[in-house]
Amino acid sequence: MNYLVRYHMRYGKLLPLIAALMLAGCVIPPAKDPAPVLNPPQAGDFARAGTAQWPAANWWKQFNDPQLDVLITRALAESPSMAVAHARFQQATASASGVAASSGASLAFDASVSRQLYTDNYIYPPPLGGAYDNSGMMDFHFSYDFDFWGRNRSALESAVGQVAAAQAETAGAAASLSAAIAKTYFQWQALNAHITMVQSIESQRNKLIQLGLSRVKSGIDPGDNLHALHADAAAPRQTLIQLETQREQTLYQLKSLVGGNDDLHQLKAVALPQVNADLPADLRLDLLARRPDVAAARDRIQASLSAVDSARAEFYPDISISAFLGLNSLRMGQLLRASSREQGITPAIHLPIFDAGRIRANLNMNRADAALAVAQYEQAVLSAVSDVNDAVVRLDGIARESQPLERQTEARQHDLQSVSRRVEAGLADKREVLRDQLSIVALQDQELTRHAQALAAQIDLIKALGGGYDKADADAKTQTKQ
Repeated sequence: MNYLVRYHMRYGKLLPLIAALMLAGCVIPPAKDPAPVLNPPQAGDFARAGTAQWPAANWWKQFNDPQLDVLITRALAESPSMAVAHARFQQATASASGVAASSGASLAFDASVSRQLYTDNYIYPPPLGGAYDNSGMMDFHFSYDFDFWGRNRSALESAVGQVAAAQAETAGAAASLSAAIAKTYFQWQALNAHITMVQSIESQRNKLIQLGLSRVKSGIDPGDNLHALHADAAAPRQTLIQLETQREQTLYQLKSLVGGNDDLHQLKAVALPQVNADLPADLRLDLLARRPDVAAARDRIQASLSAVDSARAEFYPDISISAFLGLNSLRMGQLLRASSREQGITPAIHLPIFDAGRIRANLNMNRADAALAVAQYEQAVLSAVSDVNDAVVRLDGIARESQPLERQTEARQHDLQSVSRRVEAGLADKREVLRDQLSIVALQDQELTRHAQALAAQIDLIKALGGGYDKADADAKTQTKQ
């Protein structure tokens, strides 16, 4: 008793100091950060509005082209780029499953058997000491973290947010791939049409040569005029070679996008579809929910904010409980006896005292990630508006080119009719008819270029509008699967 009194008198005064140091080490957690302010686009941010519906998930079917349907369907199922996107989604899903598993209760069973030589100079009595013997154990182990401050819950919410972002990015990869295939396919079809027109020009140039030869033979024109005609006839041949090379390159680009080993040379040339350049009416409200990249950026904000909450919860005590129940015996033959039973329960508390610097650094790192996610979201919104405006401005400009081309073509058609009547009356040369026909084909080639550009701009607009993605539908499908 005298010893206890002396011990208390000597060290009792240090206990308040020790308690104060422990409390000082428990740094007060920072206050919860205010929610970030996300500014949606305004109606005035867009070049114009419209009255059309949003693109459907299978928007390419509006072109009524079975070949294009097959190519996109095959690509979405077999393309390496989609395999990469799906793998990333599966990776995020597996990570979330791991977080969910680690944050719940756990129950495990352990069993072991060992043979060893027990020392004479320890706690083992004879005949165990100094002899070989078998020992064994079998135990159930249970543990549970109460997560009073939501650290595990917030970590799971962060992982689920990453899954949602990966899912949106997968949809974005599908939209980008389908748009790239459609543009490349119609580029290939446009090159086919250009080749047909240049072949027509080449044929008409050769007819001019034949007429020139006839006139030279008849002594109407000098032979020097044929040199210019042959030069004009050689130009379409060079253009044909260039177009055929571009067509072959485009076909291999299409094959690379689609994936697989199928030969695409069996594709048939078809006319380009009509262009529809209208816009949905509710761009300002719905664009954010229709763009997969914006949806993914927003999901990453939620994930990063949950990660901040999880990091902040590390400032608080972590309370858990563990227990075990089983059998343990130094002699294997006695393992299954009731006297070999062992059991225990261990409530535990983990209180951060001197590692507050590490915890605060982790919190600041997650705060920086959240700030980055917000900045990336704002950039994604700006890019979405810019993509829509770019496609709309291009479509409007290309549409305005149509009327001057139509007027030129009509004027050339009238001139051709007039020349044809004069040729029939013997008042004009057939070469004038061919020249007018060449001018008309050249204008038709310009119209084909304009049409192809408008079609590419329409596909860019469809992609800019989300390519048929709808976050509400995507979330509903995810909940149904769960």
